Amino acid sequence: VRAGHTEAAVDIARLAGLNPSGVICEIMNDDGTMARTPDLIQFAQFHGLKIGTIADLIAYRLRHDRIVERLLETTLDSLYGGRFRMIVYANRAAYVEHIALIKGDPAADGPILVRMHALNLLDDILGDTHDEKAGELHAAMRMIGAAGRGIIVLIREFNLTSLSDRLRARGEGQDESPGALRDYGVGAQILLDLGVREMILITNARRTIIGLEGYGLAVAGQQPFSEDASRP
Repeated sequence: VRAGHTEAAVDIARLAGLNPSGVICEIMNDDGTMARTPDLIQFAQFHGLKIGTIADLIAYRLRHDRIVERLLETTLDSLYGGRFRMIVYANRAAYVEHIALIKGDPAADGPILVRMHALNLLDDILGDTHDEKAGELHAAMRMIGAAGRGIIVLIREFNLTSLSDRLRARGEGQDESPGALRDYGVGAQILLDLGVREMILITNARRTIIGLEGYGLAVAGQQPFSEDASRP
């Protein structure tokens, strides 16, 4: 569900038939900087260690199991972008239902517009203006409607207290972001099921998605929200 080093450490121990736990440390270079992949490869070769990537682990898991399944398919006629093909998916790891809204052929040649969107009751339904994200979902639907080809993956949270946690963090002046893009494993498997291989992400933020290559997915670019699409 989340493609992080913490999960990878537990996963590889479990796959090896060992206790599903791990110890994580940060390897530093002699000058005090954090060791990156080329440094780690050299370190592993010097000490005779094996090295793997999260992408390798994801690729292995994808060959052996899937955590999403299609439940039903229908159509949605929306005020925001017109008619979409709508597919409901279930996450079997932590049961919750997610939605894919599709226009055009996802498997056709060329990158497809994709919005990976963590559904937020405050922003998407109540129009909360606290963090200026209100209206992004509808804007993405309009953009894909105008383009005639694209996908919106709506990731629903499985944390039962997500709303109260977010409001409580806001009241205490803390970061209320759930970090949903880190938990994109479910969305990646949905995109794979739809036949996507290359995509252009609809986002105003520059993001680096770790481990995405393990799913066989590539980001060809990022496209910000247009002003016209952002208008109510």
